[in-house]
Amino acid sequence: MDKKNFVILHGFKKEELFDLMKILKEKFPEKELIFATTTPTNLNWKLSDLISEIEKEHEYMKKMKK
Repeated sequence: MDKKNFVILHGFKKEELFDLMKILKEKFPEKELIFATTTPTNLNWKLSDLISEIEKEHEYMKKMKK
């Protein structure tokens, strides 16, 4: 199983989120980074559940881009 690289961000403004994502993608071009932000709903989830959901959404979005 490939090691996944998740980045979960909390408390940033929208512009800051995009800046951070760009910086991290530039710094780690060899890695497939999976980004997510917290929401009022997912703040109450177990981390394993959150990662599972983020991974499903990421795979869906990758398929939609093709």
